[in-house]
Amino acid sequence: MFLIDFYTKQKQEFKGKLNIYLCGPTVYDYPHIGNFRAVVVFDVLHRLAKVNKQEVIYVHNITDIDDKIIDQALKQNKTEKLISEKYLINYLLLLKKLNIIKPTYLPKVSDNITGMINFIKKLLDLNYAYQTNEGVYFSINKWENYNSKLNIDMGELINKQSKIISKNNQNDFALWKTTTAGIKFDSPWGKGRPGWHTECSYLIEKYFGNNGIDIHGGGIDLYFPHHINEMAQYEAIHKNQLAKSWLYVGHINFNNKKMSKSLNNIIYAKDFLKAYSPNTLRMLFLLSYYQKPININENVINNAKIQIAKISNFLIKINKIFNNKSAKSLIDQDFIKILENNLNTPNAISYLMLQLKKINKKFDEIEYQKLIFNLEILGFNLKYLMKK
Repeated sequence: MFLIDFYTKQKQEFKGKLNIYLCGPTVYDYPHIGNFRAVVVFDVLHRLAKVNKQEVIYVHNITDIDDKIIDQALKQNKTEKLISEKYLINYLLLLKKLNIIKPTYLPKVSDNITGMINFIKKLLDLNYAYQTNEGVYFSINKWENYNSKLNIDMGELINKQSKIISKNNQNDFALWKTTTAGIKFDSPWGKGRPGWHTECSYLIEKYFGNNGIDIHGGGIDLYFPHHINEMAQYEAIHKNQLAKSWLYVGHINFNNKKMSKSLNNIIYAKDFLKAYSPNTLRMLFLLSYYQKPININENVINNAKIQIAKISNFLIKINKIFNNKSAKSLIDQDFIKILENNLNTPNAISYLMLQLKKINKKFDEIEYQKLIFNLEILGFNLKYLMKK
């Protein structure tokens, strides 16, 4: 398959074993539908690799230690563990409903504290980090590629950040936060908890070693500071690029504004799936090229619903006529080629709908079996498509 890297804009081919990392949720609340766009896109990538007989190691982390979880625990008068477990269970249930192939590993931060402490020690030993009363910070001036990865005015950035006097540079970021609030762990630098950016850097080292990974992804909002800071730590230690290709998924907007909890304009995934099918949400995502934003409104939802209804009505009709005898799948190489070109799901959906129209006009069992294959590789749940 060929993927275009966000940074180099170059198309890269991936064959053989595939190492993938997708930034996961912070389990402090119910996720909104935008939180699942990257998950669905990477699920198609995962399925495509499996069809191509590629061995896949896919890591999707769970952030179960975070300031947001602490705040939610205080609001609900519960422990952080109860809060994180409640929302993690909900997240895993939604993955199942959305027909997501389970990643190889779903590591929790809370299970990896010792490893993260050792990772921070390496950065201190290499003089990329320093200790203050507030914790341990990464010195961005020590990593020569930091500014070259950004199109951001660093002076402007400083003005947007809260000032911590003891930092050498106000843009240096926390590897370890010493704290008296919320859950905390013992470390050589006092009780506290790891910084968010260190979590992913360490987990990539843990599961993939010092050679980096093939594909790293997440929402475009993670580009900075999260992914730049991930790169800084990992590449400072291992002198090797963190990822060969970075895939960023566009924002989900609601009535032309980015969907976010801070703006109070979200659609919770659990509520969407009560009103519409999981197949409808998957179709809504796949109808757009993954890098482009999607503006959610009634028309967009209805369009996805209509496309799913067309597929569902067709499958029900065919299965009624042929009594399920033709519901096998057959590899469609033309379809695979479309997806292999940087996961072009809009073109794949267009191909699929034309295929459906053609078979509907004149039934062809081979084409029908290819259609079934194409629906499976896009991750649609056939069991529900074939329900009346």
